[in-house]
Amino acid sequence: MNETLKPCPFCGGNAMFLTITNKSSQSSVGVMFKIKCMKCRIEFPKSYECEMYMDQDGGIRTGKDERTKAITDWNRRANDETD
Repeated sequence: MNETLKPCPFCGGNAMFLTITNKSSQSSVGVMFKIKCMKCRIEFPKSYECEMYMDQDGGIRTGKDERTKAITDWNRRANDETD
């Protein structure tokens, strides 16, 4: 994940990932999160999910990972060119 969050489109403040809830089960752990401007406190209305689990060999694997989607959604601006 190389892309970074653009400044807030309303006030220019720094945006950050904000954890809404933590979740865990017998086989995985994860978080629900939003993106929020730390200056004006505006939040992107959609929430996203990131989940990890341990495989049978002891390796940590990523299940659902919506961090890139969240960054893309936050960074989209009205004047961006469309495909």
